[in-house]
Amino acid sequence: MSRIVVIGGGIIGRAAAFRLQKSGHAVTLVAIPDLQPASWGNAGHIATEQITPLARFSTLRRALTERFPAGPVAIDWQRPATLLPWSLRFMRACLPDQTARGDAALGRLMRHALPAWERLVTDLGAPDLLDRHGVVKLWEGPRARDVQLAVQSADHGTAKVMPLDEAEFSAIRDRIAVPLNAGLRYQGTAHVTDPRRVLDTLFQAFLNSGGRSIEAEALSIQRRDGVIRVETTRGAEEADHVVLACGVRSATLIPFLHAPLIAERGYHIQWAHGGNWALPNLIFENRALVVTRFGAQLRATSFVEFTSPDSPPDPRKWLWLEDQVRRLGLPVASPFTRWHGARPTLPDYLPAIGPFRTMPGLHAAYGHNHLGLTLAAITAEMLADSIAGRTPMRAFSPDRFGRPLLRRMRKQYS
Repeated sequence: MSRIVVIGGGIIGRAAAFRLQKSGHAVTLVAIPDLQPASWGNAGHIATEQITPLARFSTLRRALTERFPAGPVAIDWQRPATLLPWSLRFMRACLPDQTARGDAALGRLMRHALPAWERLVTDLGAPDLLDRHGVVKLWEGPRARDVQLAVQSADHGTAKVMPLDEAEFSAIRDRIAVPLNAGLRYQGTAHVTDPRRVLDTLFQAFLNSGGRSIEAEALSIQRRDGVIRVETTRGAEEADHVVLACGVRSATLIPFLHAPLIAERGYHIQWAHGGNWALPNLIFENRALVVTRFGAQLRATSFVEFTSPDSPPDPRKWLWLEDQVRRLGLPVASPFTRWHGARPTLPDYLPAIGPFRTMPGLHAAYGHNHLGLTLAAITAEMLADSIAGRTPMRAFSPDRFGRPLLRRMRKQYS
C-alpha cells in the first residue's frame, strides 16, 4: 500500500482519488472547494466520437476566421508571453507525422472511455448517472446535406453515426424555430445525467472507501530522500506518489518540469425548461452550440476562448448564448444562470497521463482540453495501472514537451 496525494477536486482528481483508494492505497485528496469546476460546466457529453485531436492546420484556420462575434473562437492577444510559445508548439503538432501519432494515440484511448465510465458508475452503485441515448447533430443552410454525408463517412471510432429517420427529424424541426436541413444521430456515446451529482457521488464514495480529504491549496511539490512533500495552505503532506490533477493550475506547481498549458475557456447558461422539452441532446453545428438536458434544466454551452484563467469573463458571450436560445425557440421557464471555466489544453491536444521521468513518484493527470469528462474514468484506471508499475502509453507522457521552448531557443542562439 502506497501513500498517495491527489491534487485537484474536479472530475479527474475525484475519479483518480476514488479509483486509487479502491485499489488499496491510502489516498489524500487536496483541493480547494469549488462548486463549479470546469468538469461541472461542460455539456455533460461522453464524446467517444471525438477521436481526432484538434491539433490541425484546419483548426488554426478556423481560429483565425471564426473569431467572436462571427464565430466561437476568442484569442487574448494581450498575453503574448503565454500565447506565442504555446502556438509554436501547436503548429509543430499540426505537422503530418505528429498528427498521425496523435490520431493513433487518442483513437486507441477513446475506445476505452465509455467502458471505463460504465465500470465507474457500477462501482459507485449509481448506474443512473450515465445515459446511453447518444446525441443528435444538426445542420442548417444549403450545404447541410453535403456536410452531413461527409461527416457520416468519416471515422468515429466506437460511435455509430446514422441519419435521423423522418419522424424523428420532423419532431425536432417542429420544435426548433430555425430551418434545419440535415441531422445525424450518434450512438455509442453517452452523457452524465447530473454533473453536480457525479462530482458529489465520487467524493462521498471516496470518503466511504476510507479516503481522506483536505480543503487546502497546494503551494509546491518537492522530492527529498525518496519522499514527495506537498506544501499546502494547511501544512505539509508527505507521500510515495503524487497525482497532479488541478487542471490549468497544474503548471504553476511544476515550473521546474514544464507543462505548456493554456486556459481554453468555455461558457454556459442554464435555465428551467418548465417540462416543455422532450428532444434528445442537440448539437447545432453551424452555431457551435450544444444544448443538453439535465432533468428539469437545459444548458447551452459554447466558445473556445484562449486567455489567462484569471482574466475576467466576457459578458458578451453569455448574451450571445441567451440570444441563440431565443432564436432557436427553446422553452425558457426561469432566469438564466451563467458560468465560465477554463479547460486545460496542451499544444498537441492530448492529455498528460502518467509518471514524470524527471521526478519519480510524481504523476500527471491534466491537459484533457474538451475531453476531461469523457476521459476521466479511463484516466483514473491508467493512473492506478501506472502506480502499480504497468507502463502507460508514451504518447501521453508529461515529459514529451521537454524544456520551455523560448529557453531552448535562447540556449541555441546564445
